[in-house]
Amino acid sequence: MQTVSLARNPALPPATHFAGLRWNSAPSRGARAATPSGMRLVYQGGNSVTQLQKSWTGVSANLAEMHCDGPLEVELGAACPRLSVALEEVGGRFEVKAEGRCGQTASYDSPRPLGIIPAGVAARGRAESLSFVRHLVLQFDLAALARMVEDEVDLAGALAPRPMFTDPGIIRLAQLFAEECENDQPHSRLYGDNLSMALLLALSRMTAPESGSVRHGQLAPWQLRRVTDYLAAHLAEDIPLQTLSDLVKLSRSYFSRAFKVSTGLAPHQWLLQARISKAKQLLLETRRPLAQVAIDVGFADQAHFTRTFRRDAGESPGAWQRARWG
Repeated sequence: MQTVSLARNPALPPATHFAGLRWNSAPSRGARAATPSGMRLVYQGGNSVTQLQKSWTGVSANLAEMHCDGPLEVELGAACPRLSVALEEVGGRFEVKAEGRCGQTASYDSPRPLGIIPAGVAARGRAESLSFVRHLVLQFDLAALARMVEDEVDLAGALAPRPMFTDPGIIRLAQLFAEECENDQPHSRLYGDNLSMALLLALSRMTAPESGSVRHGQLAPWQLRRVTDYLAAHLAEDIPLQTLSDLVKLSRSYFSRAFKVSTGLAPHQWLLQARISKAKQLLLETRRPLAQVAIDVGFADQAHFTRTFRRDAGESPGAWQRARWG
């Protein structure tokens, strides 16, 4: 097996603080979604390793944070394809190489934090003199994803082996997956499905020709009305993307794009706005406790409702209600 090495980058300043990072040796959060066997990785040389996991349709995530005082190694090969993402590196670079694949070595002035590892291929990540790393691994269930994307995405091309590369859009999507792993709130299947679809589309665009077969366009008026009426009638439910695409007999990938073209919002964003709009109506027309309003419009609890409401309205639900009740 080929291994990879990491040379320390002398241009990088030493870390002085890591605001908001947790150094506990075991996750302190509540129960997570079921994670496929083998997704909890073994980091040799990492100290105070924290790992968090979540799963969605066809995609499972493992987020690890650790600091190191020597060489770091981790086995990354699996029976399913994986995407390795070094979200944060302090003191040097984390690299991945797969057996029999040379790939490019990451240079100091050109970080390549991403690596796609094909199914069944032995691969190893390694770092030397790295003081801290935040590492995300996404594992792909090809059978589940094939049902999800149908013929909209070339999975073989999207998940083609790429030992080390970089792409700002994919890194941003990986950060969103990491935020979901860290989120204590029950995760939305609709949001997770859309995030997975966006990642696959971004990966496929890296190899697709300019004149690729990705279709563009809006939903027909009747399709948009049917979907939005359904969402409005089921605000408090955790709605999977498949349910919405089935309403208008489209694949999930095409439906997601067409819905955003039609409304300017992804389905989960539209649903959040609809929940806030309904909450405002209830706050004005009823005397229900805030906790009950939160549940009635589909939020996990009052705290989740308050955070989302404040982002949308610029003030808490209570303050908004008091200002309008006079």
